[in-house]
Amino acid sequence: MQKLHALFAIALLWAAVVPAGAQTSPPHPAEIDPALVEYGAARERIGANLKAALGQCELQVELARAVCIKEAQGRQKVALAELDHQRSPSDANARRLAEARVSASYDVARETCNERQGGDKAACLSRASEEESKARAGIKTGQ
Repeated sequence: MQKLHALFAIALLWAAVVPAGAQTSPPHPAEIDPALVEYGAARERIGANLKAALGQCELQVELARAVCIKEAQGRQKVALAELDHQRSPSDANARRLAEARVSASYDVARETCNERQGGDKAACLSRASEEESKARAGIKTGQ
């Protein structure tokens, strides 16, 4: 009998400890923030655009394919940064957007340089690195 009382007491304590919120249903559609839904849809569109662009890249010859892939990835990176900046404009998001643009541009330039050979490749990579450094310096100074 004491065991039965002890089990009953444990069951009552367990019922009090388990949060009632764990058994709630999803929020009513009227409670969902439309801005959040739109943001999620925009991110999905950006992802779909990347997938379509990568599909087009696969149709190209090997040397152009690598550049095409870097361009598509760069467009995605910039589009996501623009979306974040539109969602919550701030100096930090503006800087991230500028950095995404510089990074995308540098990645494409570096991939384009990789198609070259010898001294021409080294000079091209040097120019790309120099341009990236200048752009990043401009971001830091706020230009």
